[in-house]
Amino acid sequence: MQTPEEYEVSQRIGRLIAGLKDTRGMTRESICKRLEISTRTLDNYLSGVSSFKLGTLLKLADILDDTDALSRLYSKNMKDKGGIFTILLGSLAGVMVFESTVFLLLVALFFYAYKDKNSLSIISILLVIYFLTLISGYCLNYIIFPMAESYYMQNTYAFSLHLLLSTMMALSIKHRMLIAAWVTRGKVPSIFERNYVDAPLFSLACCLMFVDFAALIENFIRSSERLGVPLEIAQQFWEVTFFYDYFWYFKAVPSLMILSVLYMGIEIRKRAASSEGVIAS
Repeated sequence: MQTPEEYEVSQRIGRLIAGLKDTRGMTRESICKRLEISTRTLDNYLSGVSSFKLGTLLKLADILDDTDALSRLYSKNMKDKGGIFTILLGSLAGVMVFESTVFLLLVALFFYAYKDKNSLSIISILLVIYFLTLISGYCLNYIIFPMAESYYMQNTYAFSLHLLLSTMMALSIKHRMLIAAWVTRGKVPSIFERNYVDAPLFSLACCLMFVDFAALIENFIRSSERLGVPLEIAQQFWEVTFFYDYFWYFKAVPSLMILSVLYMGIEIRKRAASSEGVIAS
């Protein structure tokens, strides 16, 4: 049995172990594996049945030292999980506002180009993609993130989903005529005309794909100990956060350029149609 002083220390150690799940996503089994003890032995230590061995405490200190290095990835003012969750919600709220704005601007462009079936086919594809992006954002925020066991899994889900959507965008733009022909059953001849914005939009969609792919790979590199890389090597990459820090800036620029290119494409086709009308008259 433990003395009252030892039991108080055991309770503090229990809180430290519980905190490892938040900062590292570690389970009791993985912690026990690092400490080289069984879960039953850990329960005995924490409940006061037996006292911690010195070797076990030293191994726990090594884990906490590694976690302290990882904690530098996050703000010094994040004192608890509630603070982290509040900041995360604020960030996500800003992202959702931006994506909603892009979606609404696409709706405005849709009505602006209502007579140009060719441009409408492109805008419709982008509307579907950004609508799915909005839906996925809410699903990530309110369904997936609360169930994710760690920041690593949250980032993996988010970046993978964004990569899937940006890939869908690129492929849909590339095969726009085929999709439009299938939807209209080939009854609208103008959709088969080449549009000046096809190539620029495909390039911008590929830029979005690259950003999503780079962020996903960076996430794997940053958490490479989960992929079997020795901890001594993996911890050197814990602060690799370039795409993580600037992810939404990298995403915002191509999105705004997509809107600009679409608007210019609509204007060019309108002026070309007006010129043809003048020549015909």
